Amino acid sequence: MVARAAMVLAALTLALGEGRAGSSAPGAVSLPPEAAATAERFLDAFSRNDREAIGRMLPRRPENLYGPCPFARMPTLRNPRVDSRVGGVEFEGSMRDPSLPRQGLMVLRLVEEGGARTWRVRQIYWYDELPPEADLPEESPTPADRRQEASLREAAGQFIAAWLRGDWERMEALTFRWWEVPRRPPRWVQMTRVELQGRPTTLDGVRVDFVVRLRLVRLMPRRVHGNLWMVREDGVWRVRPLTFSLWF
Repeated sequence: MVARAAMVLAALTLALGEGRAGSSAPGAVSLPPEAAATAERFLDAFSRNDREAIGRMLPRRPENLYGPCPFARMPTLRNPRVDSRVGGVEFEGSMRDPSLPRQGLMVLRLVEEGGARTWRVRQIYWYDELPPEADLPEESPTPADRRQEASLREAAGQFIAAWLRGDWERMEALTFRWWEVPRRPPRWVQMTRVELQGRPTTLDGVRVDFVVRLRLVRLMPRRVHGNLWMVREDGVWRVRPLTFSLWF
């Protein structure tokens, strides 16, 4: 999953937009205008890889950055796969929010810290059924990758365990802060329109489902679906980055 990972995970998140992710979504709720404006700015900044703008729209306090743990208890972690510096672990278990599917995928990145290699959580996705378009490998492709599977699963479990007990400091230590990694603006994609819909949640904040219309160079325009979770902090609506389900 290195160069291929972006394609694999892009396929996954694009496929999630075809109605398979969170299919048990509850009815719509009114979305505050300020939250809608922030959501649209966030999606626009993400489409342009404007990490500085993204950073300004994230919660400042760790309890708001992560929010209440959506897992009712430690889920079953299965099928860890590693491809060089990117790994995925599937989970299944009870959720505190009935609108969330019972299963999903945690994506982690391998980083170098103090001469040691360690796994950090980058993104969390929920889905009712893993889309075949995701084309995730059945197993790690090389012996070196397979040797990383145990530490990958362990890091995913540590992150969820810390979330269950509200240990924000430990969660921050286990997070890959992708929004702090500079990236060049893409030349092949332009966001042309956003449709937003608020959804109720038993967790704090508000869930926002969206449809983004993209114009791709030399390709037909397409619609991409996803969702993000927002929280009001100090009177300002902000976006939680780990549960944002879209990948360009």
